[in-house]
Amino acid sequence: MKTPSRRWAIVGVAILVTGGLLSGCGFKSPPATTASPGIHVEKAVPAPLGPSPKNWPTDHRSVSNLAPFVKPSTGTGPSYVVSFPYKLASDTPIAHGVLYLTSGNVSGSSHPSAGTVWAVNPQSGQVIWRRTLPNTAFAEPIISQGRVYVGVGNIAFPRLPGSPNETRGTGVSGVWVFSAHSGRPLWHFTTTGSDQPPVTVTQGVVYLASGNRILYALKARTGALQWSLGLHCYVSRSGPRVVGHMLYVGGASPSTVVAVNLLTHQVVWRTVLPNTQAGVDDTPLAYSHGMLVTAGIAVPHDVTLSPASSHHLAQVYGIAANTGQVRWTDTVAEGTMPDLKASGTPVIRGGIVYAGNAINGTVTAASLQTGRVLWTFNAQAPVKKPPVVSAHALYLVNLHGTLFKISRAGHLLAHRSVGEATNVRGPVLINHTLFVVLNTATQGYLWAEPTRQLS
Repeated sequence: MKTPSRRWAIVGVAILVTGGLLSGCGFKSPPATTASPGIHVEKAVPAPLGPSPKNWPTDHRSVSNLAPFVKPSTGTGPSYVVSFPYKLASDTPIAHGVLYLTSGNVSGSSHPSAGTVWAVNPQSGQVIWRRTLPNTAFAEPIISQGRVYVGVGNIAFPRLPGSPNETRGTGVSGVWVFSAHSGRPLWHFTTTGSDQPPVTVTQGVVYLASGNRILYALKARTGALQWSLGLHCYVSRSGPRVVGHMLYVGGASPSTVVAVNLLTHQVVWRTVLPNTQAGVDDTPLAYSHGMLVTAGIAVPHDVTLSPASSHHLAQVYGIAANTGQVRWTDTVAEGTMPDLKASGTPVIRGGIVYAGNAINGTVTAASLQTGRVLWTFNAQAPVKKPPVVSAHALYLVNLHGTLFKISRAGHLLAHRSVGEATNVRGPVLINHTLFVVLNTATQGYLWAEPTRQLS
């Protein structure tokens, strides 16, 4: 596929790493030769972003099930690319006018800077503060009441995968909390399993689903343990989804969706998805009108999940939130899986489920109540991250770094190559400005551009 050839103004900021803690400025624009192939680095004048949310209390992949944050703004929005010295592991939450990121070696190796949390000015791309973490940081930072919560832990298995009561994560794991304004450390809570999922903060309580098969409830102000509960599955990237007094989370070993009553601290139901061997533990649950939606990778009962298998099924599940009954299952793609780490993340808007997949690069729209497929759009490469659904369009990015704008009826409106990359995260939409994270083999890039330039 050819993308439109078009120059677009961006600001390139090379981040100077001097060791230890970094705060304030001290940055310079890199020479053109430092840019990775496919990533443009040019200078431009920063532009105002406009209003942003006060808090970002849960995984943006759950937040994007709601309307994107759009308020009247006179600013034209920023347009830039910022280069980071390490891969970026998270998407891009923005709260109180500050953008937060985690970075590190997303393959889980023991790089000395495997875990870092950054606070960035979203209007210019300049770093406000940086803090290092004791292990890999995969989780999206969560911002609530002036605090930044970051889950810490790697993707290694202490025992062979498939062992009884399998857990995930080695080394130091837990949640670390910082002042959103200054980056000052406030408290941390350690666990025996990896804490890759973003935490969820609500009503003064932090809910943490761990790779050690346990759900923790912590006091948001101090980190004191309130209670904990066994989930009978480990959680990778599926942050807890809280609706009223109920909490929902997806796990693995086996692929399970669990419902917990937050008043009684008891499991209400636990649904194991048949023949599903991957993805549910990585996919945050979408919720609307009494229905939960998740996605996973399934295989026929007599086939073992492996990269060489051509029998992978990308599936989307509609589950009744009150009973855990699977109401419908859609097989949205079938074939060889290029990357077993995750399936596509679903989004619900206006009674319609939108979900990409990691097999054939299609995006599907289906009825929330029945699962009936309404249309399918070919994005030509795997789409793992959830689309952003605005009033009139969907924005999504595939793993080849192509950004698409499509209509709510599934018709192509615009597309743009935002850069060759080995890993892509986002997009996030704030006031008509799109933020996308791209990773090459060695570096991370934050890309921002107003939606009006996608035409």
